[in-house]
Amino acid sequence: MIDSPDFSQVPVTQINDARLLRRDVQLRLFRLDLVDRVLGGNKWFKLYQNLTQARQAGATTLLSFGGAWSNHLCALAEAGQRYGFRTIGIIRGELPDSLNPALQFVISRGMHLVPVSRTDYRQRHDPVFIKQLLDQHGPAWVIPEGGANLAGVEGCQRLASLLLEQVADLAGSEICLACGTATTLAGLVAGLQSSSLSPAIKVTGHVVLKGGEPLTAEVAGWLQQLGADPHDANWCLDTQDAHFGGYAKQPQSLLDFIADFSEQHDVPLEPVYSGRLLAAIFTRLERGDYPPGTRLLALHTGGLLAANVPRSTD
Repeated sequence: MIDSPDFSQVPVTQINDARLLRRDVQLRLFRLDLVDRVLGGNKWFKLYQNLTQARQAGATTLLSFGGAWSNHLCALAEAGQRYGFRTIGIIRGELPDSLNPALQFVISRGMHLVPVSRTDYRQRHDPVFIKQLLDQHGPAWVIPEGGANLAGVEGCQRLASLLLEQVADLAGSEICLACGTATTLAGLVAGLQSSSLSPAIKVTGHVVLKGGEPLTAEVAGWLQQLGADPHDANWCLDTQDAHFGGYAKQPQSLLDFIADFSEQHDVPLEPVYSGRLLAAIFTRLERGDYPPGTRLLALHTGGLLAANVPRSTD
């Protein structure tokens, strides 16, 4: 049986900031990062259906893909240890001589690492390449990079239920989240559409990679597969304010924002997802994109472990 971490009481943090008060905008954080050090955030939701299907199929090994700082592989390695799966991580590029905290963690959880060239890694969606990996490393249940498949989207529908159950006055709010593959956004939107409140809830995905415009079609395709409305006007992607020049790039302006926000509000952020999300929100705030009276709920989806950022304990 695949038991979920306890998401029954996700903390909600009210952000009190002069910039918000000046614009008459409310910002709350849904602290998924505080639920579980490794399987908190959004990683568990993207993994749950994948793990369940693997267990039902009798698979004993899980294989997936990621970079040297992958939170997805950290979560997969932890899930493998907790639920009795062997795990294999296909790593983009050579392993460094000195392993970073993320790689040290996955190895400590028993994950077998297989580094491949960046050229080969680009074939991670190619069935022929995947077959070659399975021929070399034995039978395994394959989970795409980041848990970005229909099973991942289905698991993320549970986020809608959590928000509706736990966040007061959610109707009329705008939910904001960082997007890499937009798997979480697609599941959240599909889940909200099944609720009578969904017409009053807007969802904005802030894309953390440059050139993220194709994700709109990706989300629409997943929604269609789930029988949801891909043309629902209550969701959109912001492809401009959160990429900071490219995925995982860390310009000084972003690092300064993260340091200032974390110190002022005692909320740890990392520079790939949560930091970019909050930076994008404040960029839009200062630009006047949010009308007075706007109520924002930002999902803090974790990402702190691989980035080696200490998590607050409040």
